[in-house]
Amino acid sequence: MMVRWHAREVPEGSVIIKEGTTGDEMFIIEAGRVEIYLVRGDVVLLLTELQESFFFGEMSIMTDKPRAVTAKAKTDTRLLVLKKRDFMDVVNENPKVAAKFLLAMTEDLSNRIITTNNNLETYFLINQAIVDNKSFRDLYILAQKAPSSSG
Repeated sequence: MMVRWHAREVPEGSVIIKEGTTGDEMFIIEAGRVEIYLVRGDVVLLLTELQESFFFGEMSIMTDKPRAVTAKAKTDTRLLVLKKRDFMDVVNENPKVAAKFLLAMTEDLSNRIITTNNNLETYFLINQAIVDNKSFRDLYILAQKAPSSSG
């Protein structure tokens, strides 16, 4: 049995998946670039930018949990889409193919975890410097202040 990937054209600026919603498909970027980010109030936290051959949305074919991030096309993008039911058909009909697919996905997810851990360490060290060092804290506070309207 062939894996049933379907092509989808996504215009620049279109939201592909939205954090907190449920889904039943994953995506591989065939062409274009996709931004992956979190929204917290008015703040957008850009996590990464994915390009050709990268995948995202994979957790929705593994679990029924809501999407953890938002993905938006940074450019006109062509995606390959795999529905959960099609993936489950492959798992049931050809476990060897499914195992190779899952191993490749696991390797990529492991690399993402390593990158996230490194970023967390950097944020922790910056935070620690702000807490421990008055000069660094004052500089950070000064940099965060909005320009005064009194001029």
